[in-house]
Amino acid sequence: MEEDKNQLERRCPRLGNSVSFHYCMTCGEDTLPCFKLSDCWWEHFDVAAYLKTKLTEEQFDRFICSKPKPKVASLLDLIEQAKERLKK
Repeated sequence: MEEDKNQLERRCPRLGNSVSFHYCMTCGEDTLPCFKLSDCWWEHFDVAAYLKTKLTEEQFDRFICSKPKPKVASLLDLIEQAKERLKK
């Protein structure tokens, strides 16, 4: 079942193209999931219950309380992440 969730795909409202659930789980700040994870995936399964099994209590609390960066800062961060991935 775990692999099934990682293979799920949907259109990302932030990036404008299709991304996997696995990407959403890893693209947030400080190794947290994307701040929009709950908004995007709630129709497919119980996101909160899933995250409680995957994150520590501290990580879950930080995820729930996190606020998104301004759009420009977010885009610059995504560009930096892409550059880092290309270096590897």
